[in-house]
Amino acid sequence: MKQLTTLWQILQLSGTTIGYSLFGLSFSAFDKGHKLFYEHGLRYAETILRIANINLVVEGRENLQEGETYVFVANHVSIFDIPAIWVATAPALGGRIRIIYKRSLQLIPFLGWELIVSPFIPIEREKMRRSIESISRAVGAIQEGDSVIIFAEGTRSRSGRLKEFKRGGFHLAARAKKPLVPVAIVDAHKILRADSVDLQQGTIRVIIGKPVPPPEQDDRIVERSLMKHLHAIVASMLPEDQQPL
Repeated sequence: MKQLTTLWQILQLSGTTIGYSLFGLSFSAFDKGHKLFYEHGLRYAETILRIANINLVVEGRENLQEGETYVFVANHVSIFDIPAIWVATAPALGGRIRIIYKRSLQLIPFLGWELIVSPFIPIEREKMRRSIESISRAVGAIQEGDSVIIFAEGTRSRSGRLKEFKRGGFHLAARAKKPLVPVAIVDAHKILRADSVDLQQGTIRVIIGKPVPPPEQDDRIVERSLMKHLHAIVASMLPEDQQPL
């Protein structure tokens, strides 16, 4: 029975992703300010969490000021991280949040096509020039009034434990001159473990820390110091089994 339930949920998740992607593509040509995308995307995120029977608990939402834009610095443990953060921050940000994602995700049918026309920002870490272009685009997004999420480890942690941070997000913060908000995503990796299709019902906690002022100058040493500081904050917000070894 559990296997049948899981199979049905996976089919629902897949069908919902295809449906929402096709619908998003249908209005992308005239959605110049991305208003429809954000409204539509937030509904998609809420639907995904509901289908997966995920109970979302949000802590620290009072740390966000309505109307402000931020650079969110989060750990990355699950495919459910993005819908969880999107829903968690929506009351303060109105759902206007951009995600920096791996360009290779554009190769996924339907979802990838929607990503191409979305305001989300692709990045190729192996190609320095394109990485710089992505950072510049993210700075522009913040200046337009959108917040940005950085999964600072670069790739998903398969064990759930916090890995070392990459510098790119902190270079973005230095250029954008916007506060950095540490975010801890707790227990999302237990919902769907790496290399598994066994979907588990459970709770994801999104803990939003207090904003940290951006560096006053675009300097490599200052950025690395800030990177270590944010890493320590996120680590302190995580339970013991997700803290770095």
